[in-house]
Amino acid sequence: MTQDATTYIYVCRTCRPEGFAGPDEDRPGARFSHALVERTRTRMLNGRVVVKGVDCLSVCKRPCTAAVVGTAKFAYVIGDLEASEHVDDLIDFALLYADSEDGITKWRDRPEVVRKHTVARVPPFGHMLGPVVEP
Repeated sequence: MTQDATTYIYVCRTCRPEGFAGPDEDRPGARFSHALVERTRTRMLNGRVVVKGVDCLSVCKRPCTAAVVGTAKFAYVIGDLEASEHVDDLIDFALLYADSEDGITKWRDRPEVVRKHTVARVPPFGHMLGPVVEP
């Protein structure tokens, strides 16, 4: 069985700042998702990075939020993203992530927005660094 080598960027389409009253397609998450899709096309990444919109990542206090995920790799959740500023930064991080064995990248190699706005790094299912803690 071959492992999926694709890196996925899941973007919360429903992210919006408090008090946002515009139409759904104008929500920051929706705009960021569309901008990422267009930019991955123009950068011709040949499927190495795929963008998928999701309805909620439950990081509502930090819109706009995205998760960078790969099979059997640590996942990153990154908040407070701006479509006008961070599209290429997130794609650059996704490519760095794609080249890593386990998803853990060197902190200093990450774009500044990723270093400063990472909400969580989540281990892959079944990952174990130490002993299981028994209740």
